[in-house]
Amino acid sequence: MKFDENWVKEWINFDIGRKDLLEQIERIGIERNRNKNIPQSKYFDNFIVGEIIDHYNVVRNKDTFKIFKVNIGEKTLKIVCDSPNCQLNMKVAVFRYSYEEEHGKKDRSNKFSEGYLCRYDQLFFLKNNKNIIEIPKHLEVGSNIGKYLAQYSHRVFNTDSISNRKDFSCILGICRDISAINNKKINLKRKTIEKNVHLNHKGRANFYIKDPEYCPIVFSKIIKGVHVYSKTPDWMKERLSWNDFSTVDTINNIVNYVTLEMGQHVSVYDCRSIKGNIEIRKSKGNENIIFQKKKLNLIQDTLVISDENSTMSIAGMIKNEKFEINQNTSEILLICAFFNNQSIHKDIEHYFSEFCLHRSHNKDPDAIFNTLERASELITKFCGGIQGDVTEIVFKKYLPKLKEIVLDVKKIHRMIGCVLSIDKISQILVNLGFHVFSNIGLNKIKIKIPFWRRDIFSDEDIIDEIIRIYGYDNLPKRINNIPNIQENHMDSLHFLKKLLVYRGYHEIITYSFIDEKIQNLLFPRQNYIKLPDPMSSHMSVMRTSLIPGMLSTIQYNQRRQNNKIKIFESGHVFFTKKEMDNKAKMDQRLMLSAAITSHQNDRSWLQNSRETDFFDIKGDLEIILRSIIIKNYDVVFKKSISSTFDKEQFAKIYLCGEFLGHIGMLHREIERRLEINNRVFIFEILINKLLNNKNLSLSEKYEEISKFPINHRDISMIFREEIPAHEILIECQKVSLSLQNGIVVFSHIFDMYRGDPIKSGYKSISIGFTIQSSKKTMQEHEISRIVDLFVERINTKFSSNLRKK
Repeated sequence: MKFDENWVKEWINFDIGRKDLLEQIERIGIERNRNKNIPQSKYFDNFIVGEIIDHYNVVRNKDTFKIFKVNIGEKTLKIVCDSPNCQLNMKVAVFRYSYEEEHGKKDRSNKFSEGYLCRYDQLFFLKNNKNIIEIPKHLEVGSNIGKYLAQYSHRVFNTDSISNRKDFSCILGICRDISAINNKKINLKRKTIEKNVHLNHKGRANFYIKDPEYCPIVFSKIIKGVHVYSKTPDWMKERLSWNDFSTVDTINNIVNYVTLEMGQHVSVYDCRSIKGNIEIRKSKGNENIIFQKKKLNLIQDTLVISDENSTMSIAGMIKNEKFEINQNTSEILLICAFFNNQSIHKDIEHYFSEFCLHRSHNKDPDAIFNTLERASELITKFCGGIQGDVTEIVFKKYLPKLKEIVLDVKKIHRMIGCVLSIDKISQILVNLGFHVFSNIGLNKIKIKIPFWRRDIFSDEDIIDEIIRIYGYDNLPKRINNIPNIQENHMDSLHFLKKLLVYRGYHEIITYSFIDEKIQNLLFPRQNYIKLPDPMSSHMSVMRTSLIPGMLSTIQYNQRRQNNKIKIFESGHVFFTKKEMDNKAKMDQRLMLSAAITSHQNDRSWLQNSRETDFFDIKGDLEIILRSIIIKNYDVVFKKSISSTFDKEQFAKIYLCGEFLGHIGMLHREIERRLEINNRVFIFEILINKLLNNKNLSLSEKYEEISKFPINHRDISMIFREEIPAHEILIECQKVSLSLQNGIVVFSHIFDMYRGDPIKSGYKSISIGFTIQSSKKTMQEHEISRIVDLFVERINTKFSSNLRKK
């Protein structure tokens, strides 16, 4: 649906500036059309008020031009115009020079015209209306008309992109959110019938509903003495034109307009064609209607409205042309009903298009009466007539039940980071149309979801509504001291992100929704959550990893000739898991991921330039893990296989025996299919698993650098081929932690050898030790004793031997 801010202001009685209202409309998620063709306000300053005082025709070269004499106060202009509504004594908006000439267009009528009359379609808001704008009589001839015309320079909003908010397809739904932001109420009976209109007749339609479970609510009214082909006001044509409604007769225009306002449809019938009582029932096998001048046979048990002789319409929507209004119609019947969508869905879909099905989707039974009254008001206002009494039939027990959700107030506080009172929460929800029942338990609220909010499924959806109306700008910049919020975890994550920044990485933020094709390409065997109403095909599933966002960012940068990329992202990923009762439940996990691309490192005095590889990103990960984990040997990298990564350069990461994440080089085939030029190296870890580890330490500890000399010793030992290098380092770290008297030993592997004279099935590993004391200069025998401790521990654990020279 397309609308402007003036339409909203008509529905809510409040004083608000245009800028604030525009901000609120965009705040509820509605996109503003960026139409560059709308004239700027300074353009309107060139128009003045004129009055048509005469007209005549001029024939030149077999072309006939209609010329109007227009009084602009100081002089009279001769202006060519072919608009159908020009007439004597009509006040118009005059531009002294030809519009076409100003815009560089050639027109043979220019040489006869001394100005231009402002036309609706050329102000870019009415597509097919070539009428001249009629200026109010009270405006003085010759005065500037800019302010009056500027009102037509609309800022048009479009709700079509919000696929999950079906209630935004009408003005009423939009105004509910705007009124909630301003703590105002919408009165659905917002306009009473004009004072000069009275209920001068008691005519009623006699209704019978045979199957109330299919149609539990019907309101109807008869209006006598209407003039079908009265003039439709231009503002109504304008708004219908925005929404692609073709304008027909005034009554049908009003019906379409009320549908845009209320989200409900009103059916209009010619009373002369109706014979006897009216029934809402299931059709028999031999019935038909006339539609598009053809006979349409109805399938049996189609829900229809009929009189005693024939079928009037299918489900009150697809009308028999025999009952259509025409130029001779003076008495009409209005019917507004609530149909059970499940019962009529197949009927409408069988006969007609999705458009008809959408129109039959009555969203709010509570608005049926107000819709009928609104249509009656506009018809009597613009087409005349006398209204009759309302016929009302309501079967409450057949109305669909409202969905209920019990909301924990503490959960709201945890999610938004501040405390809101129950009264404030209830006020927001009531203003949005929810039914709120508080005090059902300690800090719990029971909420009934209104009919029109079919996008609400869980308490998270309701919390999202509360935050949106409360205002994102009103949320605290820092999380307050609210119970159960894992502030330490957030601080820890921030610390890790700072370490990555220090290592030269740049943080990115990507959407939680990704393309289903990318998901299946990267993780073909993973279960994922598919969105029922995605914003686009590229955002159709919820991510199970941060890697798709990393790769799309790399792809975007490489296409712009930026190949030196080091990026990271933190965020939630989403999975489905089965509970004990086999019901699927969504599970979310907080992840941290980083990626680098292969590129030439800058040359330094220490080393020549080289291309980054797997060990660069592994080294970065080890550094940030070493900075927060007390026992470094708790982290283990184990070689593994994955279809997403290269089989030779991929490892799973374990922390104290539990899976923490993975690291590797992206598979060449995936790089090719995503058109990524360089090799990509990625790691991804589970933040909660990391930060819940008992050996985690984020306290910043500073120690004085030892003044005593550093000692280096190397040993080479022969191990069985199957012994992993990281297990050797773990044993060395355990020995280091057991040393006392201020002695610190750092161990590392610097060489590995296979071949003569090492026997087959064995390998030689060289281990370097850096030994230092914080208390004294170490003697040779002390250093040798420490090295012997390492050798003894390694021999005992792995049955290895020192390599002979």
